[in-house]
Amino acid sequence: MEAPQQQSLDAKRAESSRPFHGEGIIKDPNLAAMHRERCNTIVNDAKELRERGVSLGPFLEIGAGSAQRSIALLNNFPTDGVATDISLQSLRDSRYILSLMNYARKPMLICCDAHHIPFMANTFQFVFAYQALHHFENPIPVVAECYRVLGKGGYFYFNEEPMDSPVLRLLRGNRSLSRPPTRLQRLGYKLRVEKIFWDDGAWERSLGMTEARFDIGLWREALRPFSRVSLEISRRLRLHTDLHRPLLNTLLASITGGNVKGPCEKAEGEPASSDFRERLICLDCRSTQLVQEGGGLLCANCRRAYPIIDGIIRLLPRAIEAQLYPASSSN
Repeated sequence: MEAPQQQSLDAKRAESSRPFHGEGIIKDPNLAAMHRERCNTIVNDAKELRERGVSLGPFLEIGAGSAQRSIALLNNFPTDGVATDISLQSLRDSRYILSLMNYARKPMLICCDAHHIPFMANTFQFVFAYQALHHFENPIPVVAECYRVLGKGGYFYFNEEPMDSPVLRLLRGNRSLSRPPTRLQRLGYKLRVEKIFWDDGAWERSLGMTEARFDIGLWREALRPFSRVSLEISRRLRLHTDLHRPLLNTLLASITGGNVKGPCEKAEGEPASSDFRERLICLDCRSTQLVQEGGGLLCANCRRAYPIIDGIIRLLPRAIEAQLYPASSSN
């Protein structure tokens, strides 16, 4: 079987080049409102997940951006964890999220590639991603990494862009959302149907980012390792399905598509570790012998150095680090 396509280096470079907003997060009312909304979303989702028996920690977030969701989770629930993103600049915004939301606690911050999560297997109880998977050509390798670092009985939770379908492709045709949106598109936002009739990824693709849409078959394959999958498809229809049963909901989801979210449980492996900080690994030799030295981390086994910048550990494979952060890549 041919290996799934991974995110291109150009797409990784575009993602890592997202801008640093700094005080703009506090001073710009639109940015502030967006971050507050994202914090509120994770808090509401986490409350619902707890009611369903999902443990919230230790947690790992993939594609955390400014880490606002991890920060909100950490400051509203008795948990601890890690926020990761390939963009060092985005993670640097986390200190301003603390000020905006009047929060005190911040998660461990790691600049890494979701294809190479720098932790041992069976480390976390809860792994989550919001609007992140569609930035990869194929979700299978990233979901496989999330599965690997989850402990037995842990959950992977995601909230993603619309599942693609023949109906959606027909309805949106070649139309793209404009910036700023037209009057008709603004109406579409109010009715929450903008992603049905327009492609909202054109602007990101113009910047070199990947904006993919996955059909039900690809989602089914990506989530196959999990013992239990409980998804909600479409904000409007709220179709509940495990992608296999019940037959009617699965069929409707495959036809209509829509926003896809839900928890997926891992039944195999070992229980999650009690201290994720002790389970960081060197990406060169896979050793856990990482020690503080010279303002960064040093692998005591192979001597690979990993810098810490503004409190953010940069843990990337050598080849990717050299391309994305050439001015300060490790030797």
